[in-house]
Amino acid sequence: MVSFLKKMKVEIKSYKMDIVGERNPTPPQYYTSIEMIIAVTGSGLTAKKLERAISLSHEKYCSVYHTLRKDMKVKVDYTFENV
Repeated sequence: MVSFLKKMKVEIKSYKMDIVGERNPTPPQYYTSIEMIIAVTGSGLTAKKLERAISLSHEKYCSVYHTLRKDMKVKVDYTFENV
């Protein structure tokens, strides 16, 4: 995401991602869902740019996402501050 945002002329001051997950209660205890909460601060940020960077990462370029279970629910939320 950071490289996509930089290509969109965003100057990033801070970037943080928290991940919360739920696991299957019995073995095998794989993750059934995860939620990613992204917080970005910088100049030139817009919701449209963040949504595009998330979309590109999620749908096309993230090798980690594409190795996860196909039945796992993934939710992505974000906050941003334009400074």
